[in-house]
Amino acid sequence: MDFFKAKLITSLLAFGLIAGALIGALLYYQFPQYYPHWYEGILLFFLLLESLILVYVESSSRKATSRQMLNTYMLTKVIKIFAALIFVGAYAIIVKENIKSFVLIFMIFYLLFLAFEAYLFTRIEKRIKKKQQ
Repeated sequence: MDFFKAKLITSLLAFGLIAGALIGALLYYQFPQYYPHWYEGILLFFLLLESLILVYVESSSRKATSRQMLNTYMLTKVIKIFAALIFVGAYAIIVKENIKSFVLIFMIFYLLFLAFEAYLFTRIEKRIKKKQQ
């Protein structure tokens, strides 16, 4: 694994753990009625999924054209949506309680990680442009 990929994954994990700790503390102490049973599972789901997506996109960026990179970005979005639907569906089928609070917290994490993922993708794009010059 090269330095750039390790730096991207480290920043993703740091962001995820810090955001997860802050949101978890806020929910646990201020809004305990909204703290879902699978809170740690939500965080772990996004950390693993985003890490895999990041590794895939970074690896693809080494040999892909700009059009292929656009397809790669879109593919990762579709995979993320389907994985999210499967995860929420599994929670609804298995646990069957506090579904609204679970989905609310899940969507907060989804949007936070989506924004950070966009930031990391721009860093990958900047690296590609820098290499082409």
